[in-house]
Amino acid sequence: MIVLLAGAVGSLARAHAPEETFYRQQVLEAWTAAQAESYARADSRFEDVIADARFDQLPEDERRRLLSAAAWSAARNARLPVAAARYARVVELDSDDPDDWYRMSLVALDQQDRDTAARAMTVLIGRWPELLPNLRPDLLYPLAQLGDTSTAERVAFQQALFDANWNGGSAGTPSGVWFQLARNRLTLGDVDRARIVARRITDPETLIQMRADRRFDALLDPSSWRANVTQANAREIERMRLLVAVYPDQLEPIVSLGHQLLLGGRHAEVIDLSDATLARMASAPLDAPLFTDPDRQVWLMNHKSLALRRTGRIDEAVAELHRASRLGEDGLPNVSQALNLGNLECDRGRPDAALAAAESAGEENISAYGRAVRASIRHCAALQLGDRAGAIAALDELSGLVDDAPIRYLEALVWDGQPDRATALMHDLLLSERQRTQVLEWAQDCRLPEPLPIQVRERAYKQAFLARPDVLAAINAVGRIESYDLYCHVNG
Repeated sequence: MIVLLAGAVGSLARAHAPEETFYRQQVLEAWTAAQAESYARADSRFEDVIADARFDQLPEDERRRLLSAAAWSAARNARLPVAAARYARVVELDSDDPDDWYRMSLVALDQQDRDTAARAMTVLIGRWPELLPNLRPDLLYPLAQLGDTSTAERVAFQQALFDANWNGGSAGTPSGVWFQLARNRLTLGDVDRARIVARRITDPETLIQMRADRRFDALLDPSSWRANVTQANAREIERMRLLVAVYPDQLEPIVSLGHQLLLGGRHAEVIDLSDATLARMASAPLDAPLFTDPDRQVWLMNHKSLALRRTGRIDEAVAELHRASRLGEDGLPNVSQALNLGNLECDRGRPDAALAAAESAGEENISAYGRAVRASIRHCAALQLGDRAGAIAALDELSGLVDDAPIRYLEALVWDGQPDRATALMHDLLLSERQRTQVLEWAQDCRLPEPLPIQVRERAYKQAFLARPDVLAAINAVGRIESYDLYCHVNG
């Protein structure tokens, strides 16, 4: 602000025409409103300032600062296309302010433009790697892993994280990002760089994905200590315990620890971890909360529900999920636990309760994947209620969401007694560079709890489907099925 004002004073000293003076007054008014966070007023004032032909005559540094403030004002005023256009001009001026690149990424993400967001974030990480620990993991993980992660912009972003030695932040789970990067390097024929990336993969679930996919045979020796997923789970549990100590004011590493404990079947520990953490949160004074990310508490409750379900305490598992679904999720009405409750209710043969839970997720905050989960719950319930029209409608919706949730559609076809259509879909998914991983992971033989009533039939259908010669041939052409003493299928 001091620099801008100094420029304004200098310009005013040289100005003679009243109109020139008035324009500088308009510039200062817009800038001052932005600095005061009066974004609606600033946005309106910047419209006139930037549209004026004299704007392009301003010193370059002033233009960059003004465009940056104008872009953020437009973004905060919910005018995302205007904000994006202004940030594009900031890029042309090669901003040296990391906040510009961070905010560019946020605006692009709000517009569902992940490539532009990745491009901005790559510049930020490359120029200011020391700021990487300050970036939110809930921003970095989706940007590296969701959607089409094989574009040049997304690969460059993944590589920037790798080159900056990112450790995954408080979540501590970067293996999925390294998997994406290694796969992209393999697709590009760069086996040497893929092998370097793969050495950082330590998560047991990611190692299962690599073992299942023949593309990774050159990167992972299945007989090596690193490829032993049971040992990897034990190592990850201890690593997560250390992470909890490193981030004592965050729930995120506790959630990651709970996930690894669930994977290893250490259900009593999961229940104790959740109960102890939530009790500490509840007893803390209002003005001295223990954690900076209290919204993550619903995932501790989700973990506890899974542990209860796997140990046969079904009613308690349902009650825990019901409580969790009434709490917020990331500052918004809950979607995930409402849908997980719907799944659980359907699996135990209560279709009406399942539908009620699924509908409680609402429309406002539900993602494409969430809509697919809801459609799969509707399909599950329709089969139990004998509602053939409802089942067909749910399948149609799942078909339209296959890019976002291929396994949900595949499972629904199998449960619906349509193995030929399921086989055709599986063939297509196995040919996809991006979707193959999910299908092969779904086919693995993992540890399972005792089935709930509806799961008895579903597991029999899945077993019969995977035993089909054409299905086995399709899987064996690109991967393999192995058995693991881990709960690598979350819902069983």
